[in-house]
Amino acid sequence: MNTIDKDVVDEAIAQAFKEVRTAMNSHSEKSLRMYTEALTALLELRKAMTADEPPRG
Repeated sequence: MNTIDKDVVDEAIAQAFKEVRTAMNSHSEKSLRMYTEALTALLELRKAMTADEPPRG
């Protein structure tokens, strides 16, 4: 996963979270489901990226 920029993934996670919050506030079930799935996938990607890193310390 060395070719994926962590900062870009983190930005995408932050944006997806904002969209989930907006969908919740507007009671848009379709948008909420779509952005929740996107956020979940991004979090899984970030988790995989972290697992590939050598241990700190």
